[in-house]
Amino acid sequence: SLNPVISSMAFSSDVFQLVFDGLIRFDDRGVAVPDLAREVPSLTNGGISRDGKTLTYHLMPNARWHDGVPLTAADVIFTWRQVMNSANLTPTRNGYDRIVSIDAPEPHTVRVHLRAPYPPAIYLFRDLGQGAILPKHLLEGHANLNRLPFNAHPLGSGPYKFVGWQHGGGMEFEANPNYFRGPPKIGHVVVKFIHDQNTLAAQLQSHEVDLYYDVPAVQFDLVRAMPGIKTSTVSTLHWEHLNFNTGLPPLDDVRVRRALCMAIDEPALHRQIYRGLGTMAPVHFNPDFGWGDPSIHYYPFDPKAAGALLDSAGWKLAADGTRYRDGKPLAVSISTVAGVKNREAIEVLVQAWWRAIGVDVSVKNFPAATLFAPKGAGGLLYGGKTDVALFAWLNTTPDPDDETYMNPNRLPPLGQNVSFYRNADIGTWEEKALQTYDPLQRLTYYLKIQRVLIDQVPEYVLD
Repeated sequence: SLNPVISSMAFSSDVFQLVFDGLIRFDDRGVAVPDLAREVPSLTNGGISRDGKTLTYHLMPNARWHDGVPLTAADVIFTWRQVMNSANLTPTRNGYDRIVSIDAPEPHTVRVHLRAPYPPAIYLFRDLGQGAILPKHLLEGHANLNRLPFNAHPLGSGPYKFVGWQHGGGMEFEANPNYFRGPPKIGHVVVKFIHDQNTLAAQLQSHEVDLYYDVPAVQFDLVRAMPGIKTSTVSTLHWEHLNFNTGLPPLDDVRVRRALCMAIDEPALHRQIYRGLGTMAPVHFNPDFGWGDPSIHYYPFDPKAAGALLDSAGWKLAADGTRYRDGKPLAVSISTVAGVKNREAIEVLVQAWWRAIGVDVSVKNFPAATLFAPKGAGGLLYGGKTDVALFAWLNTTPDPDDETYMNPNRLPPLGQNVSFYRNADIGTWEEKALQTYDPLQRLTYYLKIQRVLIDQVPEYVLD
């Protein structure tokens, strides 16, 4: 789906940035910058009220939808109502459910009224996903947005107009000559769907492809050596990790999760798979953005200690090399997106490491659309149908708020807590961290959360 309200795939967010606008964007350093709004609300410019509960946005007066209809505050209000419409298969309403109301004192002014101060609020209406502004005049009157023709042929206000979608092949976009910030310098864009990364690298080398982003580390030296290709590395807001489904046995036992982490040689994995690129941190707070706890480290690679931990949990090693408890084998599956080479290589390593401590490990990979479909559409991850999943979350804002991923009340379909890990303390700390705009006060709570995450390991971040 190319409707921002109901999509959860990271790829879709790349398309949204071409077709849609948010009220704000953020730059490559994570700093909020204006988009449809003329300035980013702050306490200094009066865009955030003194009590922290009202944000005011003044919209660009010359913004128009691709069909020429003016974009107004009514579209912003409509977008919020669609995010909150329980009939829509929205993967997360986190943050938007803190809005009490939105009003428009005039057509190009939007006032967002919050239940309480909420620092990440300035990032809610951005162009990356939920919050990208939708055209009311085209979508109003429907009970839900789940299966509209719009979802396959979107119309936005952004720098590019959607031209067509050749399913399985690619998408085409044309520059919007009437874009409110001026026409784009690149007139025509083709986004190709190439499921095999080796094929993608080959097409980059032959210049059938001009831009290859999210290059896996295993290909980085190859790409860097290609004539006429310029490479760039930058710290990002996404983390690749092992997601443990704590709602299912045997992963509901923290001793099993810790043992699996102890059986991973993270330094070797970082060298072999990531080629030393990226930031090593075992929890999802990226230290490069100032919120990570530098005292938190990976579990040491210690298969013997891992085995002892499984012994203490009642999983005894049998003559066939597999552990059993009450006659049942210690068995888990690991899943990722089929065709993503670096993750498939990680699966091979992890499978060998875990089998060495007596765990029966099977690999079950799926197309991205199957793995990441919403719970209501039968999705495996959101439906709690995976054991261990290997994938990357792309945080849609630089704010450290992680409610949608870890809050005990944000299990699908109310959020993206697909580890199904429930910890009341984490929920309390997340809430307290959102009651102040002071970053130092907020940091104290996020440090507490990180210490619980490394102790309980509902996730284990690899890079």
